[in-house]
Amino acid sequence: MPIKLSPFAPKDVKKFFKLDGIKVSIAHCGLKKNKKEDLVLIKFDQPSLIYGAFTLSKTPGEPIIWNKSIIDYEKVSAILINSGNANVFNGEAGRNSLRKIVKRLSDDLCVSQNEIYIASTGVIGELLDHNKIIRKIPYLIKNLKNDHSTWFGAANAIRTTDTYAKTHSEKSKSNRQIVINGLAKGSGMISPNMATMLGFIFTNAQFSGLAYKKKFFELINKTFNCISVDGDTSTSDMVLLISVKNEDKHLKIDNSKKQKDFFKILETLMMKLSQYIVKDGEGASKFIMISVKGAKDDLEAKKIAMSIGNSPLFKTAMAGSDSNWGRIIMAIGKTYAKIEPQRISLRFGNFLILKNGKSFFKKNFSSINRYLKKSEIEINVELGIAEGSAKIWTCDFTKEYISINSDYRS
Repeated sequence: MPIKLSPFAPKDVKKFFKLDGIKVSIAHCGLKKNKKEDLVLIKFDQPSLIYGAFTLSKTPGEPIIWNKSIIDYEKVSAILINSGNANVFNGEAGRNSLRKIVKRLSDDLCVSQNEIYIASTGVIGELLDHNKIIRKIPYLIKNLKNDHSTWFGAANAIRTTDTYAKTHSEKSKSNRQIVINGLAKGSGMISPNMATMLGFIFTNAQFSGLAYKKKFFELINKTFNCISVDGDTSTSDMVLLISVKNEDKHLKIDNSKKQKDFFKILETLMMKLSQYIVKDGEGASKFIMISVKGAKDDLEAKKIAMSIGNSPLFKTAMAGSDSNWGRIIMAIGKTYAKIEPQRISLRFGNFLILKNGKSFFKKNFSSINRYLKKSEIEINVELGIAEGSAKIWTCDFTKEYISINSDYRS
């Protein structure tokens, strides 16, 4: 079924900044129909530092199981990504397919198997024909490049129900030589229990150590872990951050000023990619930010925000521009978080609905209804309990979401 381009698709695509020491190639191996590219190889000139965040699903795909088994080595020489088949819940056959792909890549690239990462996205429970992938490995190796066109092609090749490729680049303000490039995919089966999709982030900044890994996970929790399309956590989610090996001393992040600047642009890039995913949510017509303040702590604030954002009743109301704020009160109440109803305040944008439990809805009814017809909406909740706060980003549920998912395999 043809999928309509998201109304939030970027008008202009920012080109990847040049980043040496890394190349990419794409191919069609037959996992997708209509000869669409469905295979991506990313190769590093030298083994490079890698950090990874992975789904917490108890039914993970074989690539997740493999990658988690080697992530403690913190070295990567190659990443192979396929779309069209997730290689999930295939038992020993799925494991054998992955091992054969990894071995062939290891032999042909002359790199350790522990430095090869695999990512797969697509249908769950269908056997992966690994021969289709293996046959294309020589072609992928021969056609490795490092130009914007091929990188953008890679972002397209990893799409499933995505309506547009998701890429972004940032450059350090304190050292214009330092760049970060990222690509991601995701449109449905999006809800945080790690990273909610596939994300690949590359930088020439040189760093290592526990403090940097800890900061990476902090940024995951502020970005990719704060988005939801449909409340479903995928079996195949991962975000990988790679510091591409570089001997340039000027690119070391070795003082507090450089660290602050680097993490600021890294957060900007991660936020951009994660919000691209929500804006490309299957059938989405509205992009919604939900802010919760005054909770017992940040964790309870996020729990409440996610309860609102994942409520099908709330999401369908937003699709119809329906100001049924009772659905938000319902979603707050079902979390069992600490609340005092008489302290709750609620706004749609700047328009007051509740203040300390008292309704102002009728007074602002016309303004609220006009506001909800916008394509980007803010929901602001104040609980008045303590200082906990959180922001999450989600989208509405439209009839298009049902159509896309009822026809997914056809």
